[in-house]
Amino acid sequence: MSTSMQTLISYFLLIFLINLRSTLFYNVTLKIFFNFVCNFRDEDQYSSVDIDSIRMRKLMESANIGKDPSDLLEEDMVGVEFKSVEEAESFYHIYSKIIGFSVRKNQCRKNQAGIVTTRSWCCSNEGFRRTKYIKNPNRVREPRSEIRIGCRAMFRVCYSKITKLWVVKEFRANHNHCMATDMQKHFLRSHRKISAAELEQAKLLKEAGMKTSEIWNLFVHQNGGWDKVGCTKNDLYNSLAAGRRGSRLTHLFWADGASRFDYELFGDSLAFDSTYKTNRCQMPLVVFVGSNNHGMTCVFGFALIQNETAETYTWVLQKFLECMKDKLPETILTDGCRSMNKAIEDLMPSVVHRTCSWHILNNAIKHVHEEGFVGELRNLIKRYISNLLVNLIYGASG
Repeated sequence: MSTSMQTLISYFLLIFLINLRSTLFYNVTLKIFFNFVCNFRDEDQYSSVDIDSIRMRKLMESANIGKDPSDLLEEDMVGVEFKSVEEAESFYHIYSKIIGFSVRKNQCRKNQAGIVTTRSWCCSNEGFRRTKYIKNPNRVREPRSEIRIGCRAMFRVCYSKITKLWVVKEFRANHNHCMATDMQKHFLRSHRKISAAELEQAKLLKEAGMKTSEIWNLFVHQNGGWDKVGCTKNDLYNSLAAGRRGSRLTHLFWADGASRFDYELFGDSLAFDSTYKTNRCQMPLVVFVGSNNHGMTCVFGFALIQNETAETYTWVLQKFLECMKDKLPETILTDGCRSMNKAIEDLMPSVVHRTCSWHILNNAIKHVHEEGFVGELRNLIKRYISNLLVNLIYGASG
């Protein structure tokens, strides 16, 4: 059976599986599909030809490089031209995989117009870990094993305005560490990537009911070995989990009829604060509260949010005002969070904004260690509030 026919039948079975609803027949068909794909082995498909070697040869022919990648020296590479920075990056990534080391981006320089003119890549073992991360007295966990050992291997290209090409200006081929073996190369971080096509295939198979471990076994058979998949099993698990996390709840606002009625009567003063991930969902909870005519706390609404940025608080306040028929409070109290302040300034510029006295006293306890200061500050706040209430009462009666 040809490869094209094998692929066609596989996808027909996959589409059939996705639309199948009978549990018994579904499980049987799933096993047939899995065995059919995994047992198919086209000997020509898994010859000794290395895909990376083919891509490398094409890039070297395009750049007029006539040496074997393992024999390249600085004098062979300096002056070589590439059509684009992406082509240069692809060349160095494939070169590093063939040689057996991992790559990371190093420097990126731009001109006054913001256009990239210089780009460099280096070995992952370049440089050394900063001292502040090694000698941290408040460390809770043991530090990770050191991988930066001062390796000087790197690759730098610059854009030429004359030729409109990217020219190699620096190439260091020597390393101060051992290279990865053929069985270790696929574990290198910069070379562990799951392609977009394989990720979509994995999502379809997951939707069809296959386990992630079974999908991994399928990829191993498709590529001719676990070292040719291009990623590890954990990478596949993480990629599928990231797709599920992307469809989760981000923000939620809720207020019932009683809360809206209370806000209509007692919404002149509004206080809102967020508790930091103390709930089962591990999301900040924002509570809108006020005080009724008996001095009792009344709740105007709740919000579960994913983060505490200014954009998120802007969304929360927009939904709150939409729910409360755009009625603005006279005063609003917060804990002094800068993100909250920014959202209030944008949506409620005419509202008087103050920091809650409880948070002011807490900050004083943490940062001011002068004896008696907190007590005097507390008495000052009480006197100010008392005088304010007296002026309001007698001013209104007069």
